[in-house]
Amino acid sequence: MEIIKFMVGNIKLSKILLYCAVFFSILLITSINIVTSYLYIPGPLKNRNVILLQRDLSINEVSTLLAESNIIQHPKFFALISKIYSLYHSLKSGEYEFTYGISPIQVLRKLASGKSIIHRIIIQEGMSVNEIINIVNNEKLLDGTISTQIPEGYLMPSTYFYSYGDKRENIIDKMRLEMSLALDEVMQKLPKSSPLKSRKDVLILASIIAKETSNDDERAKIAAVFINRLKKQMKLQACPTVIYALTQGKYKLGRDLTKTDLKTPSPYNTYYNFGLPVGAISCPSKKTLEATVNPTKIDDLYFVTNGNGRNNFSKTFEEHNQNIENIKQNLKQGNDDD
Repeated sequence: MEIIKFMVGNIKLSKILLYCAVFFSILLITSINIVTSYLYIPGPLKNRNVILLQRDLSINEVSTLLAESNIIQHPKFFALISKIYSLYHSLKSGEYEFTYGISPIQVLRKLASGKSIIHRIIIQEGMSVNEIINIVNNEKLLDGTISTQIPEGYLMPSTYFYSYGDKRENIIDKMRLEMSLALDEVMQKLPKSSPLKSRKDVLILASIIAKETSNDDERAKIAAVFINRLKKQMKLQACPTVIYALTQGKYKLGRDLTKTDLKTPSPYNTYYNFGLPVGAISCPSKKTLEATVNPTKIDDLYFVTNGNGRNNFSKTFEEHNQNIENIKQNLKQGNDDD
């Protein structure tokens, strides 16, 4: 009898265990189906949306923000799945773009990839170091401060790309490196007969040329005028150097130069001093550096802006004065016609 009772008890226990196994299997399959359906079904987002997920946000906070932005539904459920997902793929802060109908699994993969939106900073030729630093500092998505002291002229104008959280100092370092590499390259092309003898000389003259013209085909001609004047030991008489002497590149002058300005003593004033100024007055492009070491073969000693964004060149002071007079007459006639 005892054996029979034991066998019956075992059969009942086996049935219970079987029922439990079936129940939990069904529960597991159902849970997997629910999670899978949730993860892969398109989300509620109807329009493109950009969300900034700042550092130190918890997964719960991220889920709430995504739900408030109509990118996902059921934020608590998403947070639970995210915590499990992040055990294998860490989720990263950043600025992300989400598109129509993006599913929760696509959201998770995007956050794990860390591929934030790429922004760009355009640094124009002829800007001063102070202007460039102000631009970088005003990019709110960048991080950190710029502690390095950069001499005038030693940042390369170009387009630079960054994403949320990148370091300001790193972008400035890249600009410095690009300028250094460009100077190394153009110095290999500097003629031995040039009055320019160093990287600094090339940078200084290029920085003046950068302020005198933005036309590709005029850079080498203006370089030739300044080189010819240096060889003849004539003053460069470049107006941008006088402006820099007054502003140090920290602000726009906002007015025309006066005769008093031209006579103001300053190591940057090339109307007052012979030779190159003591330092650069702006940040030149690589094209301008190349034009500086490879000036056009002309004998011109003068140039003057003609009011149309270009310059008129001349070999003698008489021709220069005639160019100025012609430009005045053309401007006067244009005003009369208006």
